[in-house]
Amino acid sequence: MRLRRPRLPWKHGPWIDYTKYLPPGERTRIEVRKHPAALLWPVCQAVLAWILFIWIHAWLDLPSESTPIDTILGIVSLAVSLRAAWMYFEWRIERVLVTNKRIVEVSGIITDNVASMHLSKVTDLTYRRGPLEKIFNYGELILESAGQNQALESITYIPRPDEFYRDFMELLNDALGGGLTQPPGGGGSDDDTDTGEIPRVRL
Repeated sequence: MRLRRPRLPWKHGPWIDYTKYLPPGERTRIEVRKHPAALLWPVCQAVLAWILFIWIHAWLDLPSESTPIDTILGIVSLAVSLRAAWMYFEWRIERVLVTNKRIVEVSGIITDNVASMHLSKVTDLTYRRGPLEKIFNYGELILESAGQNQALESITYIPRPDEFYRDFMELLNDALGGGLTQPPGGGGSDDDTDTGEIPRVRL
């Protein structure tokens, strides 16, 4: 297989070694952090919680001293803000890796979550972008396999999705032996076994 330099490198902190999830002989070809748009809704929720807190305080004309209503609203707003902060640190850690053999999603702060699918098991691929995704330039990749209950079925908030899709399709083509219509491991075999439709793209 031709060695190639990943086009989508994202630098990560030296305290995280993602290669520990890869067995010997498996090499990372693409590594990306999810798009910052993944944090948009949690941050908006935190901001709206504090705006609501201030608005209710002014609307009820509450005294400057702390009241039970202030306490409850403050606790709720703080909880929503802490949740947004937690999701930010999760986003900092989470990575999508494409190796010469698998596609892997690594996440989790306290508990490590590693979900993967072997490239040779991918039978169908949907690349999807809605209006909001087009504005912020991210997308979703839906993976389908002949098996059921796959550990990795979709990956959301993929940055620069057009480039990611092209690079992923190239690696998928290599994993299938140089042809997307060949059976896995075919390596140029003359076998006419049908492996299904070529992965499609949906914009």
